[in-house]
Amino acid sequence: MLKAFFEREKIEYYAALAPEDVTLWDREKFARTQEQIGKIESVVVFLIPYNAGQKTTNLSVYAQVRDYHLYLRELSDRLAGYLKEKEISVAFRGFADSSPLAERETALAAGLGVMGENGLLIHPKYGSFFFIGAFFLTRALIPNGAKREAERCCGCGACKRACPTGAILDPGRERCLSLISQKKNRTPEEDKLLAEADCKWGCDLCQNVCPMNRSAALTPIPFFQTDHVTRLTSESAELPKKEFLARAFSWRGRELIRKNLKK
Repeated sequence: MLKAFFEREKIEYYAALAPEDVTLWDREKFARTQEQIGKIESVVVFLIPYNAGQKTTNLSVYAQVRDYHLYLRELSDRLAGYLKEKEISVAFRGFADSSPLAERETALAAGLGVMGENGLLIHPKYGSFFFIGAFFLTRALIPNGAKREAERCCGCGACKRACPTGAILDPGRERCLSLISQKKNRTPEEDKLLAEADCKWGCDLCQNVCPMNRSAALTPIPFFQTDHVTRLTSESAELPKKEFLARAFSWRGRELIRKNLKK
């Protein structure tokens, strides 16, 4: 049902799953979604590659492109139009990042990649430079993604060696620079770690050294190919409201960006 739509949208890798085959982290949210759209009969998980060839600066590559939540919203609108055009009667809800799913675990179980030692899902074509999206539908689809034993990366340890805080060796990941850069209340030690690594928002160190990312393909999706903010500057925090809210680094507010730029 969605094959032609995904082809049109240049979404190459996806898997349809029965609800009982997905991994949930928020059952209450899943139940609320069912209340809103009806009984969920299938879940389609898909990869959204975002790397358009930009390089890591003080801003992670994922945040250099326009906010992927906006992309998901636009994609959902186009899917609604497609279903209406094809006279397909089905209700759906789209998610990216805020899903009831445990996204990486579900995509892993569906065969959409292998799990890296850094906790990121890695795909043979796009490396780890992608977001994970999901559509919850009230129509049953033929499953083409099945639960399977989790695969791992090559286990070379490059990501562990590259992480300056040892976060990958810490199961809680509390010392991850990407997480620290998004905290409003930080310790002086955390501020020092960010300054030493020149991380103003996000961190790509573990991704950049991963051998499975060396030949990662660029995104074919037009949304992510233009309109990049390649580095956080004082001007970034003062962008007009509409432009600022179109960036993933906006979700914690302007004051945190100003604070990070002072470190």
